[in-house]
Amino acid sequence: MYDIFYKYLLLNHKASVPGVGSFVIEDIPAKMDYVTQTITAPKQEFRFENQSTANADKTFFFYLSKELKVNEVEAINKFNEFAQTVKEGALNGGAILPGLGTLKRSYDEAIYFVPEYNYSKQPLLNNIHLQHSVVAEANLVDLYDPGDSRILKQEGAPEEEKITTREKEDYWWVYAIVLAILGLGALLYYYI
Repeated sequence: MYDIFYKYLLLNHKASVPGVGSFVIEDIPAKMDYVTQTITAPKQEFRFENQSTANADKTFFFYLSKELKVNEVEAINKFNEFAQTVKEGALNGGAILPGLGTLKRSYDEAIYFVPEYNYSKQPLLNNIHLQHSVVAEANLVDLYDPGDSRILKQEGAPEEEKITTREKEDYWWVYAIVLAILGLGALLYYYI
């Protein structure tokens, strides 16, 4: 049952366990730090919202009935048994959810979540340091400035040459004149 719940969570980024709470996958985008000239990698984190009134949605029960190849009533009953097992495990020392983390009981009888993998200590993707690359010598445009965009320049960076390209001049009128002369020549040849 847990495998199906985990798969649903990964596909929909949100899944609830009745009586326990809701799991949400939060996307954290990449960020640019101009001071240290690093780009932090994007990541996904599992977040748990402790809600004793959390209910699974109908789409989850439909998904569960298709995965288990049973009708929806049986799927609901099996999931409620799973939810009760998770809740009892969390209240009695901790319920381990592989790939997610552990649900435990706090001193005030609330359920809290300890993620399995700490992304802040060991990120999956490394940060990019721009001072070690050619990109660091380029001018960076601050896109998040509410006013006009401004160009940030690195101290001591050599000024780059401005390369301008000129469009080729279009000589369409030459082709028009040649065609007009050929047309007049054909008319003169036909009538003379």
